[in-house]
Amino acid sequence: MDYYERYWKRSFGQNGVAASPPSWNEKDLIKITDIAKPYCYGNVLDIGCGDGTFTSYLSKFSKVKKITGVDISQNAISQAKRKYPEIEFKVVSQATLPFSKESFDFITMVEVVEHIMDTEQIFKEANKILKPGGCILITTTDFNLAKKIIVAAFFWGKYFYPTNPHIRFFTKATLKDILDKTGFKAIKHKWNGSYLGLMPKGQIMIAKKPCF
Repeated sequence: MDYYERYWKRSFGQNGVAASPPSWNEKDLIKITDIAKPYCYGNVLDIGCGDGTFTSYLSKFSKVKKITGVDISQNAISQAKRKYPEIEFKVVSQATLPFSKESFDFITMVEVVEHIMDTEQIFKEANKILKPGGCILITTTDFNLAKKIIVAAFFWGKYFYPTNPHIRFFTKATLKDILDKTGFKAIKHKWNGSYLGLMPKGQIMIAKKPCF
């Protein structure tokens, strides 16, 4: 946990990819929230909410009745509460999410799973607190073959710098596989940006918890 307190104080410099918390821009927020909108309603949970910027955008959807943001960092949650006092934010440091079974209609994990050691556990927890028929939105890394080769040849030090917060790396296939294993069914996938249209910067996936 101490690592992410320092991370949210931006104390790691710029040696690695994603060495500092994200700075959202309007274009990226709209791109992801537009994908989320058809699935986002009722009681919503934003896991790894950071300073609450994305949470706040989701809260504006007319079908959202209540939204909660959680993060491991007290520093991040303090920033979120200052910026968006009308939204409920909580520090959650344990692997078990402190919410009732089947209590959420929609869950988001935006640029989060690449930071988590036990990804299987977090998806199991998300499945437990999601209502049947509800969906989860995930954005994360996407390493196709071309990107793997280019990173290995030219950018290894940037992507795998010792203080880089990214500890997990996903392809479309590996993300879908772990979702399948934890009770979800992937229903939508697209690149989250690209390099000259040739390879993805990241990926966006929507997965559903089946009703049976």
